[in-house]
Amino acid sequence: MSNQVVVAIVGGGPAGLFCAFELLNSKIEGIEVHLYEQTGGVGKKFLVAGNSGLNLTHSEKQEEFAKKYFKDEARFRSLLKDFNANDLIEWANTLGTETFIGTSGRVFPKKMKAADILHQWMNSLKSHENFHLHLKHSLTNITADGDLIFKHDHSNKTQKADYYILAMGGGSWTKTGSDGAWMEYIEALGVKTAPLKAMNCGFEINWSKHFQDKVDRGFVKNIVVSNESQNARGEIMLTPYGVEGGAVYAISNGLRDELEKSVSTKLHIDFKPDLKRQDVIEKLSRRNKDSLTNRLRKNLNFDKIATSLLYEVLDRSKAQEDVNYLAAMVKDCEIEVLRARPMDEAISTSGGVCFESLNDDLSAIKNNQYYFVGEMLDFEAPTGGYLLQGCFSTAYRVVKSIKEKEGINV
Repeated sequence: MSNQVVVAIVGGGPAGLFCAFELLNSKIEGIEVHLYEQTGGVGKKFLVAGNSGLNLTHSEKQEEFAKKYFKDEARFRSLLKDFNANDLIEWANTLGTETFIGTSGRVFPKKMKAADILHQWMNSLKSHENFHLHLKHSLTNITADGDLIFKHDHSNKTQKADYYILAMGGGSWTKTGSDGAWMEYIEALGVKTAPLKAMNCGFEINWSKHFQDKVDRGFVKNIVVSNESQNARGEIMLTPYGVEGGAVYAISNGLRDELEKSVSTKLHIDFKPDLKRQDVIEKLSRRNKDSLTNRLRKNLNFDKIATSLLYEVLDRSKAQEDVNYLAAMVKDCEIEVLRARPMDEAISTSGGVCFESLNDDLSAIKNNQYYFVGEMLDFEAPTGGYLLQGCFSTAYRVVKSIKEKEGINV
């Protein structure tokens, strides 16, 4: 075992920072960590995501948790065995961050501020004399010998290391440094990549002008949305351009894929998922002399936003006279979706480094000094803690591999 182990990490997001933390707190003798970030500060996307309350992970059972990774369920079942939600909560506690489980099962820090966690995180890293942070360093190339070339202050810098961990994010929210520029040169390592695509994104709908003015940023809660092959329960947010929100994000990959094959697709909304259609018919048959709005409000607890959305689609005169038609629309309100919003607006992206080019420890098959973690990997997951957990679990697997190569039992 070498007395001096140099690890270069590219990317100052959660995955890269966690790798640095775990390496510096390992039993590897003489380890030296160089963390490179192309912007002027670390954790920028982490901070943006935490503006409205940082969702660290989810409390559901591990088998159900793994299913949220769609085609990569089996792979993440294995990753979660190494580092799961409870492990992430325990790690947060080591930083002095207490957590709680919300009513939806999501796990949040009690202080609800990403900045507090990041501050404690960085203080811990900076306490290690062998931690070296390099801000405003953009990776521009990987040489034939495998060295990293960075641009900094109009000059180039070369970094040699024993291990390289690439954690450069996907292609959304480019202002945070996650610009996907690495796609141009990563294949030099013999690594196959898939095109980056929007995931957890909004979709455009051709609303009427009246509707746009009436429901800007309005929420419709406790519904089920579906497409041709998926469904999700939760809430959606209506915007001037269309729709977004947790329930839409959960099926966004399906809607996106359908739109790649057609000029439009259908989003189906069940406003009352806990009621059968016959139950809805019976409830709407009461007070049938009331206005349509009052019948919906009194019998089905429709608020103004939900009513406006339903009215945007149905034939109101027909609905007033035909309770079967009205009930059918309540249970399956079909809306034409035209396109996904631009990738840069998406919460995350799919595509990136293909797992088929990697070993189980997430090192490149053709050059196992190089590891890949976090969102630059080609996996998909909805919001709700699954994205962040994926970043931490892949990072843990990589550090585990490096420890094993350096003779540390884990």
